Amino acid sequence: MRRKNPNPNLSVLGSQEVIERTTTRGTKKQIGLNMDDQHEALFFEYKGKKVPVTVSPGVAQADAIKALNSEIFTRWHHRCENQQDKNGNYMQIHGVEIQSIDIFGARGVGFIKIKSDCTLENDSSNAQSHHRIPGICFLRGDAVAILVALHCFEDDSVHSLLVDQPRVPIGQVSTLEIPAGMLDDHAETVTGIAAQEMKEECGIEIHAGDLVDLTALACESAVTSGSLPALSIPPSPGGCDESVRYMYLELSVSKAELEEMRGRLGLREHGEFISLRVVPMEQLWQVSGDAKAMIALFLLQELRRVSKMNHV
Repeated sequence: MRRKNPNPNLSVLGSQEVIERTTTRGTKKQIGLNMDDQHEALFFEYKGKKVPVTVSPGVAQADAIKALNSEIFTRWHHRCENQQDKNGNYMQIHGVEIQSIDIFGARGVGFIKIKSDCTLENDSSNAQSHHRIPGICFLRGDAVAILVALHCFEDDSVHSLLVDQPRVPIGQVSTLEIPAGMLDDHAETVTGIAAQEMKEECGIEIHAGDLVDLTALACESAVTSGSLPALSIPPSPGGCDESVRYMYLELSVSKAELEEMRGRLGLREHGEFISLRVVPMEQLWQVSGDAKAMIALFLLQELRRVSKMNHV
C-alpha cells in the first residue's frame, strides 16, 4: 500500500513562504514558514489562530513541513479542535514541538513524535478556567484489524488465523497477532484496506463486503456521547493517536485448506517477515497475547449477546 501525500502549492507572501492545502473537510489550512528564521516560525491554524511550531535539532526542515502537511498530523489536530464535552471543556493548543519524524520511503510520513503545549479550557462558566494537561504524543495514524473465523464444513470445527512475525519494540522474535494494517491509503475504504491486508499478509482474497465492522456496531453510543472521536478504539490514548477499526470475517473451508494455511508465508516486502498460524478459535485468547485479538473477541461476544450479530 502507498501512503498518499498531498502535493502542497507554494506561494510567497512578503518574507513568509505559505503552504496551503485542502483538508479532508474541504477547508483551507495554512502552514507558514518565515524564511529568515526557519526553525522558529512554522505554524498551523487551530480554532482560527496560528499555532507556532518549533523543530528539534536533527529534524530536517523539509521533513517538518511534510509532517505538518501530512494526513496524520491534520487528523490529530482536527480531532483536538472538534472535541468539546457536555460541560463545555475543550482543548486549546498553544504550541507544538516536533521532536522526531520517520519517513517510510514512498509512503511518506510514517511516525511523528511531538510535544504540544495544551490546556483544558472552559468559557461557559462565569469564572473562565484553563488547566495545563500532558501533551506528549506519538502520531502514527489509524489502523484496521481483522478477526478471522475459519469454519471447517467437514467436521464443524472453528479455527482462527494469526500472523507470526518479529516485533522489535517488544523484543519478540515470534509474535502472534490477528491480521492488521495501517489506514494509509486514503483513496480506499476501511473495508477495502482490510481486504488488501488479508491478501498481502495471509494470501487470502476476499471482497470488502465479506467483512463485518465490529466497531461500527459496538461504538455508536460512545461516539454519540462524546467519549470517542470516531467509530474506532484507541489502544493507548495516553500517548498515541492510533485508533483501531475491528472487522470480523467468516470463511467456510475444508480440512485440506486449513492444513494448507498452516505456515504459509505472507508479506515479505517493506521488511515484514510473516507466516500464518491456524489455531482453534476457543484457544485464541490463550495462544496469543495480542490486545487486538482480545478486543475483537470481546466485541464479537458482546454483539452476539445483545443480538446485534448472529451465532454461526
